[in-house]
Amino acid sequence: MSINREEILADFQACTGIEDVGEAFMHLEDANWDLSDAVYRVLPQGSQELPSMPLLDDSVQVIGETSSSSGFQATRPPSLPPNLAQLLQPAPLASMSREFLPRRTRILNFSIVLNDKTTNIAIPETEAVSMIKTLVSSELDIPVCKLELSGWKLDRQPRDTTILETLHLPKQNTLYLSINSDDRDAATEESVSRMTQTYSLNIYDVTHNRPHIVNFPGTKTLLEVKRDVSDLTNIPVRNQSWSGWPSQLTDDVILGASGISLVHDLTVKELVKEVNRPPEVVPIPGGSNSEPLSDDGSTADEYEDASDVVMEDMFLRELTPSRPQPLMPEGIEDEAMAAILFAEGFAHRYGPCHPIFFPGSLDDAMKEACHQPARDRKLLAVYLHHDGSVSSNVFCTQVLCSESIASFLTANFILWGWDLTATSNRQRLLNTIARHFDSLASRTLRNFEVDKLPLLLIVTRSRATNEVLAMIPGSLNVDEMMTQLLHAVEMFSEQQRVEIAEEEERSARETVKREQDEAYQLSLEADRAKEELKRQGEAVKQRQEEEQRVKQEQEKRLIEITQQQKEMLRQEVLKRLPAEPPADQPAGSTTCIRFRLPEGKTSTRRFLADEPLQVLLDYLLVEGFPHSEYKVLSSWPRKDLTAVDLTETLRQLKLVPQETLIIEER
Repeated sequence: MSINREEILADFQACTGIEDVGEAFMHLEDANWDLSDAVYRVLPQGSQELPSMPLLDDSVQVIGETSSSSGFQATRPPSLPPNLAQLLQPAPLASMSREFLPRRTRILNFSIVLNDKTTNIAIPETEAVSMIKTLVSSELDIPVCKLELSGWKLDRQPRDTTILETLHLPKQNTLYLSINSDDRDAATEESVSRMTQTYSLNIYDVTHNRPHIVNFPGTKTLLEVKRDVSDLTNIPVRNQSWSGWPSQLTDDVILGASGISLVHDLTVKELVKEVNRPPEVVPIPGGSNSEPLSDDGSTADEYEDASDVVMEDMFLRELTPSRPQPLMPEGIEDEAMAAILFAEGFAHRYGPCHPIFFPGSLDDAMKEACHQPARDRKLLAVYLHHDGSVSSNVFCTQVLCSESIASFLTANFILWGWDLTATSNRQRLLNTIARHFDSLASRTLRNFEVDKLPLLLIVTRSRATNEVLAMIPGSLNVDEMMTQLLHAVEMFSEQQRVEIAEEEERSARETVKREQDEAYQLSLEADRAKEELKRQGEAVKQRQEEEQRVKQEQEKRLIEITQQQKEMLRQEVLKRLPAEPPADQPAGSTTCIRFRLPEGKTSTRRFLADEPLQVLLDYLLVEGFPHSEYKVLSSWPRKDLTAVDLTETLRQLKLVPQETLIIEER
């Protein structure tokens, strides 16, 4: 939705006479940036005049309109915006009195549907949409943050702060309620978490060349941040030009919802006032005449005086040469950021044709140039600049930014720049030089006079130490500068060839040593593998022997237990086994059973004919032939008697008067 909020805000202030931007912003936000609705809310209900539109009296003339009573003509202010002029267009008295007379507030009825349940609520149309959610929340005991209303018969979904009256709803309405999912709750919790955090804004004031680090809570709006920065930089909000904010952000967005990180970099600068801008006409409250009012609240006369002052100041600026901004801000703590700002300032001051400066700290530049293998090394050129030296501007424009010097430096050097104009920056560089170079270089730079600057230090690395190969002053011309650079490159190339040969020789020695170490390690690992294999074989053999021994002991123990159990069972069966009947029993009352044993032996015993088969099997168990291990087979028909009913008598099984049974192992 493309709404020029600044224009609406200005029109609203002009209509209502509210000078506080925050208060005006609040009223417009409540009215969903509807100008007419916001003005109607602020005006007294019984009033028929706008604060910014005094009643016309007989001394005011309007061009093009003639009064029927007096015939006067009045001149309208020429600078009103079209939408404001339409809003301030005089209306007939009857319509104005109806518009501003107190009226009854309508009660809107809402049927809130959630699944198969409907909740009816009544609410005045002067309340906001959020009141519906509040009432539904108290009725259904559901948190407000989880409620979502749909079913609005509107072009767009209204916000919670929207007043129902501005939606022009019918008296009866039906809305559908949905409950947010867990993902939405997680997003809400994350949003709340971002609003409770503190944001550290690194704001660089381009106009005054000063950095500021300011902490704000996540609930601060962008407009509040701009006001605080206005107090800090003396740049009015309307004249602030920002860079670094995400696109499409409005001033009512809070930091927690802006999408920036907790530590964020911004820049701000002051816009040049538009001298020829036509002043707006805003009437003086309580009077009948109107005076032009500029953006900052001054009248037309004050604006003309200010314009004269601005024109005079611009004229004096053209006559007086302005002092250039330093290439690097004073007192900056981040060395890498300082080097980046130096490169940007150098390009802005001396144009696009210049050597490429390394965008980082001196430590990083030395690692890039010197702390590399000899074949990949480059010379490090440290350019020291000072705006107080008369040679600085000439050297930069005519020598350093010449196409030949710039191309040669970019191709053969890592160039790093630093501005010594500020005392704090000079001291910081001396501390860095003392950390990386010997005391002689540090003392030389410490006692270096400003008139001998600028200076180009050519640095190389030899025998694991950093050395200053040459100090090239800024008083040379292009040819002399090129000669010095060529000489430095030639010396470096000779040194580089020696170091490359030494590195290759050292690398060859290390390769031989590494191969020998690898062969020794392989042999050692093979021996260790053999020993390990042998040890594992012995361990496996011992483990198998131990397992066999344990198994034998378990089997032996099991056999002993089994024999003990068999003997106990045999003794128990022996106690209940009936005695063998005598031979003189009546005929047909006994039977003689002959047993053919597995080893070829035979055994004979008499049993009562009416005794059950169980007695026969008990006898065999006592003799050492339990039926769980042996079969008892009849001769004809051949069958296993252990598989029949043990309660059947020998007579029923036709084992009377005599029978031969075969005992077999299972």
